[in-house]
Amino acid sequence: MKLWSISTTVRNPERLRNFLKVLKHLEGEPFTSDNQKNYQILLIQHKFYYPTKIPTKCQKYYENPEMPIPFKDAEKIFYHQNYEDPAMRGRQSVNPLNKLGFSIAREKEGKIIITELGNRFLTEDYDIGYIFFKSLLKLQFPNPWSNDFSAKYGFDIQPLIATMHLINKVNKKSDKNGLTQDEFSLFVPSLINYKLIDEYVSKVFEYREARNKDKFVIDFAKEFYQTKKPTEKQIHNFYEYGDNIMRYFRLTKYFRVATDKFGGNWKIDLEPTRKTEIDQILKEFSGKSLQFNTIKDYLSYISDISLPILPFENICNLQEIARSLVEKIVQFAEVNAISFSGKEESIIKKDFEKLSKEEIEEFITKLRVLNLELKEKQTKKFLLNDRDKIQNIIDSLKDIKKIKKFAPEQFEKIITEALKIINDEIKIKPNYPVDDSGEPISHASGNKPDIECYYKSYNTICEVTLDTSNFQWIRESQPVMRHLRDFEIKFPNTNNYCLFISPKIHIDTLYHFWTSIKHGYNGETQKIIPLTTEQFAMLLETLLTLIKKGKRFLHTDIEKLYKKIILKTTEVKAHSDWYSMIPKIIDEWRTEL
Repeated sequence: MKLWSISTTVRNPERLRNFLKVLKHLEGEPFTSDNQKNYQILLIQHKFYYPTKIPTKCQKYYENPEMPIPFKDAEKIFYHQNYEDPAMRGRQSVNPLNKLGFSIAREKEGKIIITELGNRFLTEDYDIGYIFFKSLLKLQFPNPWSNDFSAKYGFDIQPLIATMHLINKVNKKSDKNGLTQDEFSLFVPSLINYKLIDEYVSKVFEYREARNKDKFVIDFAKEFYQTKKPTEKQIHNFYEYGDNIMRYFRLTKYFRVATDKFGGNWKIDLEPTRKTEIDQILKEFSGKSLQFNTIKDYLSYISDISLPILPFENICNLQEIARSLVEKIVQFAEVNAISFSGKEESIIKKDFEKLSKEEIEEFITKLRVLNLELKEKQTKKFLLNDRDKIQNIIDSLKDIKKIKKFAPEQFEKIITEALKIINDEIKIKPNYPVDDSGEPISHASGNKPDIECYYKSYNTICEVTLDTSNFQWIRESQPVMRHLRDFEIKFPNTNNYCLFISPKIHIDTLYHFWTSIKHGYNGETQKIIPLTTEQFAMLLETLLTLIKKGKRFLHTDIEKLYKKIILKTTEVKAHSDWYSMIPKIIDEWRTEL
């Protein structure tokens, strides 16, 4: 027996978009052995794949992230790896794109095609929830496209739907909703047949009642792998595959994942605000795989974005979803004593019974946005009045050991919360994708600032990184300056700053920021403020002191600090001198406040 998986080649689902972008260059060509190699070379050329062995003459491309790699040099890097089967690397890289229905790229299947769903993924305004829900809904084992998980090994499953059934049935039998990280990792990757769902529900409760959890895991592994002594790797694979599957499933927004504050330990449940849709799906689909007569039939199915036809595409079911969302929003507002604005009231009281199918779909989207905005408003209200929470954030930011435990998206979240606490912003907009409760489901993509901050008299982007290595300046300095320049172009009549936050700032990163401030980036000077997490925590400590005195920051107070830090570059001769002065500048600013 073997576990099913989505992709261990690309652990971060967001990276698939870059892999797909590169494949787009080869669309229309056959996926021959030569093009399989060319695809991997193009991934290296675009710096979306980093090989382990870099020839000395090519290291300059990685030392300077802005320096493009010519195809011939990318080819040298590729062959320098001494792969036993070079073409196989390209096949492995394209495999998750094929498996998830974003492309059709296989040697014997004609020309490379980017499917309609794949092209939707490549648009600038793509909806990550829609993309991965549509994709994972079609994922099934067995299928004519893959020999990995065949019927002869017992596979007969649509994993997304079967997992929904599993969690739903567990929830009906217990007050403890959802599955823990251990439960999900054991019982989802090993659920290879929809007929096993009820048996696996029982196994979840057996695990919960087991006094010796380690013994249960070993006994379960023995039974699943049909071996007397499972290896460490076999045991480890449960958790590795489980974590990987969770990362993909949560992107659909049909699952809610709660993590500890570091983003490490997690628990997964069905998303409550989508209960109506989930109930309709579970009523319609059992989790059994669909049957296809030929590979051509299957490829036609995964290429058709309208399939499978979902129960909530029916107008009556859409009305039921809208009704459920309105009830949840009204209930949330009542419980939390939230008053609706005139605009929000008009959405809630809209007579959606008379809307067309397209109009009601648009209305449901508006309701989801409103639901999220109300939750964010309530979260900020709690943050502003919770001194313990502020102190907790301060303690975390000052503790390097704690900071290193954070997942990237959780680090972005804690900085976002801190920025919302600090002052009177118009809007703090993190660019990480979120679930229906506003929780991050991944970190911000590389083509946008991590966080955008809008104030009455100026704007700021905030870039955060956990990378404290010697490569920090390579990975961060140029992208940060480029993001700020794009932001400056977008808001030409506003004072624009960039706040850069990291547990530790590398001296070479500082040099690039210093150069940008003093001499400019692509012809124009910039305003970049580099702070360690500990220095940023000092801002929050100052705020906490003011709150205890019945006062608050204004956004103009923060700008005074930014201006002092930027001005200091005109008074000292070196970037190291400038940075060594920042703690003193913060102290003086705090004293003035």
